[in-house]
Amino acid sequence: MPNAGIEGPDPTRAYAIEAIGSQVRRFPELAIGADGAFAEGRDGAFAHAIYDGVLRRWLTLEFVIGRGLKQAFGAVEPDLRAVLLAGAAQLLLLDRVPDHAAIDQSVRHAKARIREGAGGLVNAALRRVAELKGERGERPADWMQRRDLLLTADGRALQLKAEILPRDFAERLSVQTSHPEGLLRRWIAAHGEEQASALAFKGIAPAPTILNIEADESAGENLIDCDMAVRHEEKKALVWTADRMRLRAMLEKSRIWVQDPSSADVVRIVAGAVDAGTIRRVVDLCAGQGTKTRQLLRAFPNANVLAADVDGRRLDMLGRVFGGEKRVKVEHADAAAARVGEADLVLLDVPCSNSGVLARRVEARYRINGKSVGELVAIQRTILERGVAIARDGGIVAYSTCSLEPEENSQQRAWATENLGLSVVTERGTLPRGGCGLDEATARDGSFVAVMRKGTAAAKG
Repeated sequence: MPNAGIEGPDPTRAYAIEAIGSQVRRFPELAIGADGAFAEGRDGAFAHAIYDGVLRRWLTLEFVIGRGLKQAFGAVEPDLRAVLLAGAAQLLLLDRVPDHAAIDQSVRHAKARIREGAGGLVNAALRRVAELKGERGERPADWMQRRDLLLTADGRALQLKAEILPRDFAERLSVQTSHPEGLLRRWIAAHGEEQASALAFKGIAPAPTILNIEADESAGENLIDCDMAVRHEEKKALVWTADRMRLRAMLEKSRIWVQDPSSADVVRIVAGAVDAGTIRRVVDLCAGQGTKTRQLLRAFPNANVLAADVDGRRLDMLGRVFGGEKRVKVEHADAAAARVGEADLVLLDVPCSNSGVLARRVEARYRINGKSVGELVAIQRTILERGVAIARDGGIVAYSTCSLEPEENSQQRAWATENLGLSVVTERGTLPRGGCGLDEATARDGSFVAVMRKGTAAAKG
């Protein structure tokens, strides 16, 4: 039981450990956006660094910690696992934290918040982790074959004092980059070892915040002049470089929004494949936060846009965002589905595995497996059927994901053309780029879009 008579850890570490503890109880089904409550400022940034390091390198930390335990890591009680993960993250990932401080504070937390005897286990396990550490340096060219180093978020590497990583390549890459082995084997089969390594390597570091400035390029130039952003290789995008508080303030008073170039390309590809002047009625059936709805308004100036979603909170937010926009109507997706044959264009930005955005959606990577992808495929097909019904004969159905998985992308396009009376106008798949010490001006997420036309023939099946 907790011991009130023992001096506890500093509040910043304690807060991070408690947040990690809530995720330990859910793993691998981690909660989304659970880091949103961290305070601004130095203490909040430190707590967030611990928390993000754990979520981003969970499998890496679990593997290294497990070498110093007498029992399986999963057999350790959840609160103690959280302490070990937070301590190991400080030792291996945060190079400005002294080893003695990371270990001492972890032991204090275990004694004060769990029970006094827990401190011994934490002390022994984390000392073994610390004993493995060598020097930090440049990432060697042969890192894919090495069993004695860990990759770091800045693109460099931490040398280990023993060859502890697995001999099998997929297992070793799983430990190195903290992606499930099954997901990596899928990528290796589809893209080869080198490309699969690059995809996984991207997820080690947080993705940059990228701004879409297509609605106000002059304001974008001002952000560059004020040293708050730098140019991205996509001419209508910038990389934000200032703090989050200034980002929120800027977004509230400008026509700029946060959007990755691959996501922004979806509507641009759709607009380039059709005669924009003939599009008068658009349905954004999975509108989410309305990012693509904004683009649709600009791309199709003669159209009214129906922004729909199934989630009540997102619908409320859409109502606030577009409350003053006469060309936008917000409606539940079930009501939108009743508008059979009304739309010239239906955009289906469907729920997916997020395997193309794992640097941003860190929590998503641990739950991707064959079963979860199969469940998503069924949901996507239901949405496709709804979208096709809403489109008029000759209308356009645009299907998009932020996934890399063929079951969610090319195979869904093939199913839709075979069964729903659609023909392909154009399609594009994009692999993620950049990340982890690479030039942020080249960074982009993975995505897929298929632009299809609804034919007059009756759909099969």
